[in-house]
Amino acid sequence: MNIRTHTHRLLILGSLVLFGACASGTPAAKRPLTPAQMAALDGGIPPYTAADVSFMQGMIGHHAQAVTMSSFAEANGASSEVKVLAGRISVAQTDEIAFMQSWLRTRKKEVPSGNMEQMAHAHHAGMDMGAAQTGAASAMMPGMLTPAQMDTLKVAKGGAFDWYFLTFMIQHHRGAINMVDELMSAKGSANDDDVFKFVSDVVADQSTEIDRMELLLRTRPKP
Repeated sequence: MNIRTHTHRLLILGSLVLFGACASGTPAAKRPLTPAQMAALDGGIPPYTAADVSFMQGMIGHHAQAVTMSSFAEANGASSEVKVLAGRISVAQTDEIAFMQSWLRTRKKEVPSGNMEQMAHAHHAGMDMGAAQTGAASAMMPGMLTPAQMDTLKVAKGGAFDWYFLTFMIQHHRGAINMVDELMSAKGSANDDDVFKFVSDVVADQSTEIDRMELLLRTRPKP
């Protein structure tokens, strides 16, 4: 075989290899990006959905109400067991509010204040903060107490406070778990590892607290 023939065959072989690479590369270019690739393109932020954002905004208000409920325990003469429970709820959900606000802020989304009075003021001013203590806002989020229920809890004392606090907080916690269920049923939601871990913790922690509160409620008469 002379050098010219050998060179010609090499050129043909190279063309076939190049054609095969291009042909095989075409479908790959249409393949969806992985979450890690999408995050890299978006400055390191994992992919998220509108449902994730709405959940975080709404849950801030939901948690804020639980913190407000818990703040009544000391002044209203709650039992030691209920005071400890209320304190634990207040600390945990205040920390979670900070996490949710940071998550929203990083994604340049509207960040509710996490303060019930401020959010109620924003709602009455016409801003959709998703967490004002009104009938309309409560209807948006499962388990939220109505203004009448909050008023009842605020003035209840001693054993009556214990009963209302436990009853209303069980309602509130079950609502939060329902919110997680709704989020998880939305297509593509909770793909962000931080969101998935957070909602998993919400379900685990609040389910455990519901069991504890139901036990405490059995020993307290209805007012």
